[in-house]
Amino acid sequence: MRSRCECPVVAIRSMRRRRGVVLVAALVCLLIVTAMLGQMLLGVVRSGRQLHVERDRRQCELLLQAGLQRAEHQLTQKPDYAGETWKVAEQDLLSQGAGEVKIERMSDENDATVRLLIVAEYPAGTEHSVRRSRTIDLKIAATSTEE
Repeated sequence: MRSRCECPVVAIRSMRRRRGVVLVAALVCLLIVTAMLGQMLLGVVRSGRQLHVERDRRQCELLLQAGLQRAEHQLTQKPDYAGETWKVAEQDLLSQGAGEVKIERMSDENDATVRLLIVAEYPAGTEHSVRRSRTIDLKIAATSTEE
């Protein structure tokens, strides 16, 4: 009879062990899934940051191009144009920050060619701002005073 009594106890212990093993396996699976979701979330955050950096870089390049066109226009209007600092308001851009374009004339005013240094910064004055510069040579059209 003793063997009959021990059998249910052994079965109960075996069943408890199986439940414990299943619980541990479920917790390990949950841990793995949580780690995978965490890595996916980090990837999304990195991608968002990269998109912001690329957006700011592109905006800065567009500001640089606009500064070049502005300088060319100013030189056609005023051959003695010395340059300027052009501040573009946040509302006129992507509402992510103001932009700044510095145009500096680097050559002598008597030359037929003008060298300009154009520096664009977006968003201006922040620690993560993007800065691009370009030096160009422009030929000044001679103004004639013929009658």
